[in-house]
Amino acid sequence: MLDIGKVREQFPITRQRFRVLASPEPRPLIYMDHGASTHPPTPVLETYKEFLECSYANVHRGRHYLSEIATDRFEHVSDDIFRFIKGNRAANNVILCSNTTQALDLAAHVMAHREGITLVSLMEHHSNDLPHRSRGKVVHFGVKADGTLDYDDLETKLSAHRVKLVAVTGASNVTGYLTDVDRIARMAHARGARVLIDGAQLLAHARVDVRPDSDPGHLDFFAGAGHKAYAPFGSSFLFGPTELFDAAPPYIPAGGTVVYVTEDEAYYKKSPDRHEGGTPNIAGAVALAAALRFLEEVGIEAVRAHERGLVERAMQALARIDGVRVLGDPDPAHRIGALSLTIEGIPHELAASVLNREAAIAVRNGCFCAHPYLHRLLGLTDTSELRRRLTAGEEVELPGAVRPSFGIFNDEAEVDELVRMIRVIRDRAWKGEYADIPGAAACKEL
Repeated sequence: MLDIGKVREQFPITRQRFRVLASPEPRPLIYMDHGASTHPPTPVLETYKEFLECSYANVHRGRHYLSEIATDRFEHVSDDIFRFIKGNRAANNVILCSNTTQALDLAAHVMAHREGITLVSLMEHHSNDLPHRSRGKVVHFGVKADGTLDYDDLETKLSAHRVKLVAVTGASNVTGYLTDVDRIARMAHARGARVLIDGAQLLAHARVDVRPDSDPGHLDFFAGAGHKAYAPFGSSFLFGPTELFDAAPPYIPAGGTVVYVTEDEAYYKKSPDRHEGGTPNIAGAVALAAALRFLEEVGIEAVRAHERGLVERAMQALARIDGVRVLGDPDPAHRIGALSLTIEGIPHELAASVLNREAAIAVRNGCFCAHPYLHRLLGLTDTSELRRRLTAGEEVELPGAVRPSFGIFNDEAEVDELVRMIRVIRDRAWKGEYADIPGAAACKEL
């Protein structure tokens, strides 16, 4: 069981205060935007700072002490990643990148020269869709009206096409829905396809097991990022088969990727160096490893149980507020801690602004870089007028939702305050004028 008091003490951000409307004293920040970025705890911050102060040097470049220390620490980052995701080094490698988008783009690059099409779910963040579109034919498989994955449609598409890769999220950044990655991998492998899991939302919130290569449920590629797993910005990784990494041309042909260069030829290194061109974010990678060790020490199962309890508490309370709709699967057991919701008659930008300015509650609003999925959840079947206006260059207020997303240091009192403020917004009882938000005044008058 998670000792939430002890956990909160390790996160300096929990001591942040902001002034809000109609309050004489600054209010404690209630941070519920973990789906966008998580905050590093003190042990990770100390590791990051210590590296910058005592070991700052480039890797693979020098024979002096600092370079040797930095290189050693950098090269051992993959040890922590392999252990955390239960990966096998014998036939796989870890490429260090700057963010999940780059890691997913690298996977698309590695698979670009293989025969077949890529199947991409309609649940995906754009980062696990657009890179595949830019490198070959993409066919989408569907989601149901409740936001869950349509496995029957996946099976149909696998049967109808020669598929080289199935790209799917491990947990939706919109609804928090947990996909059955083991089932997806088995379905893909039965048809001779590989599977790529976008693990950005999954890594810090539920157990990850890529399984042995011989297991039909093995995850061929898995991408994750530090800034969504309690590390600083700028670090991520892609786990995948060494054979495929080495067979692909270098992702960015540059310094660090080559063994020898002449005027006419270049001889490239094997993975991981083959795809890690230029100077990497060494301090960020070291901090990512520290963050994974922190999560191991806390216990990922304890984190999962704690966040599931918060989700259940929030969903039960929000279900009792007329006019509030939580998007996606109604079963909290099928989610990580992301909840996208709408409030009848209230623009999502206004709702997020009220939460921020009147209660210091930090949430995300908008389309969450997953437009097709959100449109399906909102029941928007005809977007022709929206497309026409965009094509004409008009400014368009896109449909969207409000997304509170819970993390390791959120507690029940914060969830209760969120629910209280959602009710205030539903009742149009906010205190501010919000003249900077279109339609705010009209909402208040209703």
